[in-house]
Amino acid sequence: MSQREADLYPPVHDYLELRFADRVRPIRGELRALSAITATAGGSGTGIWSKPDLCFAALWRHKYGTTWHLDLHGFEVKPKGRCSADAVHEALNHTSHVHFAHLVWHKPDWSDEDRACSDLLDLCRRFGVGLITLKDPTAADTFAVRLSAERHAPLGDAVDEFIETRLAPEDRELLNSWLAELRP
Repeated sequence: MSQREADLYPPVHDYLELRFADRVRPIRGELRALSAITATAGGSGTGIWSKPDLCFAALWRHKYGTTWHLDLHGFEVKPKGRCSADAVHEALNHTSHVHFAHLVWHKPDWSDEDRACSDLLDLCRRFGVGLITLKDPTAADTFAVRLSAERHAPLGDAVDEFIETRLAPEDRELLNSWLAELRP
């Protein structure tokens, strides 16, 4: 039976909540974060490649920093046997709305020597798209960050649009409450 992309959303969401937050948390600073499945959010007029399957919003600051920063991470998820160069380009397109784009690939048989793996990794590197693979969707410890995403610079209005159209009302309210509390 063919694996559906949507079947991977819950385990990827769990990974974001349980493990990914530790990757973006400042060593001595503070982090407030939320993650959401956003694959079907945003309506039909937002474009087919402008919808990350999941997102992770991180409000953070360094211990001795005076300002808080908001970073949005987008995640494009692909099941085994269904990942190609198009998936990298799809994730790259998300950078018009998010600061970091990641491709999550269910690739139980990842091998650095495998041509398909190395070609996809090189393409991700070329465009600054992070690559995360997973062996077993039921085990959080099988996720491997093969390549960290590079920071992109979407317009502030695009970030606002993403938050307004992709996040559920309760997530927007939580994010707004944090911002209201943290603004000078």
